[in-house]
Amino acid sequence: MTLAASPAQSPGSSPATKPDPAALEDVLSRVQLALDAAFVAIELEGISRSLLREAPGAHVLADLWRHGSRGLKEQVRATADGVVGTNRLRGERGGPVCGKLIAVALRDTGGAMVGILVAARTVEQPKLGSGESQAMIEFAHETARLSASPAPLGLLGWIAFRDLALQHESVAGGLSGCILYGDVDQLHVLNKLAGLAAGDQAIAAVGEALVNHPLPEGSGVCHISGDRFAVYLPKASLSQARRAAERLCQAVSDRCAVITGLRTRLSISFGVASVPPADPELTQALAAAEAACRAAKDRGRSRVEVYQDADLSIIRRNDDVLVAERLREALETQQFAIVAQPLIALSGESSAEYFELLVRLINDTGTFVSPAHFIPAAARYQMLVELDRAMITRVFKRLRSAHKEMPGRTIRFSVNLSGPSISNPDFLEWLSSNIGPSSVPGEWLQFEITETAAVADVSRTRTLIRHLRARGTEFALDDFGTGVSSLSYLRSFDVAMLKLDGSFTRDLLTDPRAESLVRGVAQLGRSMGIQTVAECVETEVVRQRLTELGIDRAQGFLFGMPVPLESILIPDPEPAIMAPQSAASP
Repeated sequence: MTLAASPAQSPGSSPATKPDPAALEDVLSRVQLALDAAFVAIELEGISRSLLREAPGAHVLADLWRHGSRGLKEQVRATADGVVGTNRLRGERGGPVCGKLIAVALRDTGGAMVGILVAARTVEQPKLGSGESQAMIEFAHETARLSASPAPLGLLGWIAFRDLALQHESVAGGLSGCILYGDVDQLHVLNKLAGLAAGDQAIAAVGEALVNHPLPEGSGVCHISGDRFAVYLPKASLSQARRAAERLCQAVSDRCAVITGLRTRLSISFGVASVPPADPELTQALAAAEAACRAAKDRGRSRVEVYQDADLSIIRRNDDVLVAERLREALETQQFAIVAQPLIALSGESSAEYFELLVRLINDTGTFVSPAHFIPAAARYQMLVELDRAMITRVFKRLRSAHKEMPGRTIRFSVNLSGPSISNPDFLEWLSSNIGPSSVPGEWLQFEITETAAVADVSRTRTLIRHLRARGTEFALDDFGTGVSSLSYLRSFDVAMLKLDGSFTRDLLTDPRAESLVRGVAQLGRSMGIQTVAECVETEVVRQRLTELGIDRAQGFLFGMPVPLESILIPDPEPAIMAPQSAASP
């Protein structure tokens, strides 16, 4: 039979005990990740939890919360919507700004305030806007559900769920079996279409379907938090666990299809992982099952994926958590370097030098880590804006002094901007304030934006280009030719350079279609007065063919490996050359 703490209750049941602290900590970690907050805190039903990131200024935010939490709760209580937000957080009236803050009330089903959820950023971090406020409201609604009993849906709370596994260990002489990690698919869509009450109804229905479905003797079902569930199957093999998860998927689909008032069909995805013998807290098994669940959702939803060491896509999702943490530490401790790679003129004399600037993390051995190892994690965990700002800050600081040392030098440094930075409402103002005669001259700068990022928000991209070109900068459209609307959108952007995606260069000598596209882009560039650049050039024969086709510049290992920025600014008789990190140009 399936173990449960009590019969299933409706979402409006009266609270029985305090919320599970582990569930509160889980919510905190997700709030901190989603909002990129330096400090987050929860108070609910007398339980307090907080998380602090090691970053300059973060401890000040924690001290303010420790000494002013009561006053902040009263401010939240006094508001009509239960939300207090400020981008000018001060320790005292008239004092210096020390951070940004959003605080949201946690309310029970009757509307009474039962707690508070807080997220804060440091002065150096981006401002908090309406998007962050909405995310906090959704997290607050999810968190308030935890003030019900640890089994509001007839399920085990996390502690009881873990204890079930420990009891099995004492009987079996070691943990065995499998963990299923389930995540309701696209619950946020239902919340937006039908309201949060409908979301509560859906979660109750999913929990009811899981707890009422027959499972092997000794199994347990846990409501972790929000739309996430876990199932423990003792003595089950991976194949048996997969079949059980598939049956649960069908049970949830059948149950949710008949819920009155729901306007969208709900489903659940599961990740399956075996429980290793030395994992009494289930942390390893749960992390592996969660990684497999994310893969299931990426691969179509309403499906089951099994975590196995040979599944590189799932392992990458699990590893991304560690990589993201390493990246955060590197940004906080400045353990990264800026390297430069030249863009060489293929024919004629060029009065201007061009270099693309690239970021490399520095690992514990002092060697460089390629972006291929950390950019995917930065994108997944919403760190690209932070990474862009850190790199640009470092580059601009050095270029300010270099411009004084090398007046009159005709040179441009090309810096990549990510899609999230382009979309960030505060990024343009921050970037513009650092470009000008008293800072970095615009004539020394070029910004690269990918075709995909540019067309994602055409209006904002146009605004960015227009404002920064007025300061003397140029723009390059990177990875050109990979999108579906390259030509139709090209007229919308005032760019000075088109950088062909490296895949066309690699296939140039073997694929007639690649050659035709390269020739067409070269002709297009000439007719529009736009320079063209081929990336990933590694052989002399490819260089010769690109020259014949009319491409203006080329970039790749044939012309040189990326070198430290210092060797470009201050020529060294014997510059240090960085060994290539892969077989392809960055």
